[in-house]
Parts: sequence; structure tokens; C-alpha cells
Amino acid sequence: MTKFRFCFLMLITLLLSIQIEEVKAQDTRNFFSVTGGYSLPVGELAKEKLNDPLAGLAGSGYFGQVSYDHRIARWFGIKLSGSFNQNNTNSDPIVGKANTYAEAIGRTYAWDSNVSKWKLGAALIGPALYLNFNRVQIEAHVQGGIVKATTPSVLLVGRQINASGELVEGAKEIHVSLNHATVNPIGFGAGLSLRLPIAGALFFHLSGDVIGAKAEVKDLAIKAEVEGFQYSDRINESRFIGVVNIGAGLGIAF
Repeated sequence: MTKFRFCFLMLITLLLSIQIEEVKAQDTRNFFSVTGGYSLPVGELAKEKLNDPLAGLAGSGYFGQVSYDHRIARWFGIKLSGSFNQNNTNSDPIVGKANTYAEAIGRTYAWDSNVSKWKLGAALIGPALYLNFNRVQIEAHVQGGIVKATTPSVLLVGRQINASGELVEGAKEIHVSLNHATVNPIGFGAGLSLRLPIAGALFFHLSGDVIGAKAEVKDLAIKAEVEGFQYSDRINESRFIGVVNIGAGLGIAF
């Protein structure tokens, strides 16, 4: 009988402790987290396409994100986030365009490239939904806001080569450049996060987000100069740009 009472008391204690933790979880209404990780481009700068010198320029990179959300009800809240992406640039599409300039003057060149990174920042706000399993929480959100993107600059230096692939002595270099542009379109974001408690208010944060926008690029120019001759192509059009961010970090619930 004594063992039965002891087991019964232990069971009651365990149930009460679980109930207390659930009440604490329900009372926690604010979440602040810092996240970083891997970034992949999406949209028209990421996909290679024939006769499009901008397609395929964007490569992988990394991101950092700060987010805050306030839970209004057990399952619903508002999420505010700010993020910054810095991704690599692939110069191959511009090299392809530069080769068309070389063909126009009947020459072949070997190219050296100097590229900047392309950047994307976003400030977004929107509703969030919560699914709670005691202190473990799954959060989903859809957001809208401002996106700021800077396309990369590319500088190619071409050295003339012969049919054997050897440098031609005394031949002048050709310079091909793509200038950068900055756009500030209205954008959107959507994603999921998993919050795992560590100790007290501290939690481990896993996240996956998609951020994108339709941006109008104006006065973007590809220029080539060789021996006094100049070639130029100007680009003025709208393109979809975006990133997929997958990362991890730490947060505080309060």
C-alpha cells in the first residue's frame, strides 16, 4: 500500500510539473532570435538562360537574420524580421556576352574576371501561427515589406589568344564591364521555424525562409572597349529576385 501511495504521489507530482510547464509556455508571449546560415538564390538571376547575360549571375552565399514575434493568442501572433544576404557572383554569363563582342571583331580572348558579391536585405512583418508541444514550438509565418537588392558589378579583362590558345604578343586587351544597380521593391517572405528549449528562457532556433520581390532594373549596362571601339547593351526590365535561407541560431522567450 505504501508503494502504491508513493507511486501515486510521484504520478501526481509529474502531472503537476507538466501542467506548470504548459502554463509557463502559454504565458510566454515574446520571442527574440538571431539566426544565420546558408543561402541559395531563386528567380531570374539564379537560372541560366540563353541570350540573357544576367541569368545565372547569382550563386550561393550566407545570411544573417534578427526576428521578434509577439504571440497574441496561443496559436496566433505577429512576426517582425530583418535579414541580410550576401551571395557569390558567377561571371560566366558575362563572359558569354563578352565572347560575342570578340566574335564581332574576329578575335578570341582569354578572360580574367573581377566580381563583387550581390546583396539582398529585407525588413518584413506579418502574421505568425504557432503549434505548441509543451515547450517545443513550431512557428509558421507569411510577411510583406521592403526589399533592398544590389546587383553585382563585373569587370572582365580579355587577352587575345591564337588558335593554339597562346597569348598573342603585343595585342591590346579588351575590357568588358557590367555596372551594379540598387533597387528597393516591395517584397514578401514566408517560412517555418522550430524552437527547442535549452535552459530557462533560452532556446535553440532552426529556420527556413523564402524571400523574394519583383524588381525593375534600370540603366544596367554591359560595355566593351578595345582599340577605340565601344560596344554597349543596356538592360531596363523587371525581374524576380529572391533567396532561400536555411539556418540556425539562439533565441530568448519572455
